[in-house]
Amino acid sequence: MNETMPAACAAMTLVIPTYNRADLVGECVASALQQTLPFAQIIVVDDGSSDGTAQALSAYGERISCITTANAGVQAARNCGVAASHTALVALCDSDDLLESDFVATVAPWMAGRPDVDALYCNFSTFDRDGSHPDKLSLAPPDFFRGAREDGEFCSDIPQLTRRLLDYQPLFPTGCVVSKSFYERIGGYDSRFNRVGAEDFEFLLRAASAGHVAVCRKPLARIRKHPGNESGSRLRQALGESLILEYSLANHAGAEAFAAEILASVHKRRLAAFDMAFAEGDFACAEQIAARLGQMPLNPNYLLKRCISLLPGPLRRSLWAMSQRQGRASRAKNITVT
Repeated sequence: MNETMPAACAAMTLVIPTYNRADLVGECVASALQQTLPFAQIIVVDDGSSDGTAQALSAYGERISCITTANAGVQAARNCGVAASHTALVALCDSDDLLESDFVATVAPWMAGRPDVDALYCNFSTFDRDGSHPDKLSLAPPDFFRGAREDGEFCSDIPQLTRRLLDYQPLFPTGCVVSKSFYERIGGYDSRFNRVGAEDFEFLLRAASAGHVAVCRKPLARIRKHPGNESGSRLRQALGESLILEYSLANHAGAEAFAAEILASVHKRRLAAFDMAFAEGDFACAEQIAARLGQMPLNPNYLLKRCISLLPGPLRRSLWAMSQRQGRASRAKNITVT
């Protein structure tokens, strides 16, 4: 245990997976080193970067531990870092994000007093070139924590968390603290979901079904929005979530209790993905999505888009362009000036 860490706190390792983030990883590491209560270890796993990430990390010397691997994806990088940790608790932070300076000081004492909690997810705010934006939990449905056990900034024993996550998903890897033994018991992150949109959603659903997940309402992380975000494509995210929810229903213990809700959520997300693909003029993708929708939605708007997407090329493009203009005009009419 770090000699500056009070005995009442649980020692904690931070794992930062990174890939070609030479311009951002240093800021992430700096936020980890500037904690008012230090991490016992900071492990950065360089997932085969080719952009100078290794040189950027070398500036921190022995203050961090660096592991370099062949490129295998963020899931394998997280698993590698957790395996190398020497503490009972491990925190995660993506290399383009930041941790608030009181992250460890806030969560370590609470986790030390709650050995029954397997994973703790922390609230966060987002930021970009235009500044900071509201924290994630401030946008949650008002009943998201209804019935939960509340302890100051912390909520645990959240009833039917899996069902609630279908409607609103505020729990991200950055700022997550997990028991290493629990992480290893449920198998860590699944590399089969590498490059799948919302890849971390599968681990969250598995953790929620297999263990005791708690949430800290205090924003203790800052998630950066930038062009390089893998989550930047809403279409990719919706398709990934649909795939993961189907996988969860088939493979996660307890998921069958929410089968109707999960299937309805999959259908809703795929229908939204169809709309997004059509709006982008990606008709091949729209048709692939339509083929997986099962029963055709009796929605005039969907039926019109489906008919257009099946037309021959030149006619399809012309009618698609017309539908997009009409859609923009309709949205403009609905704008109320105050």
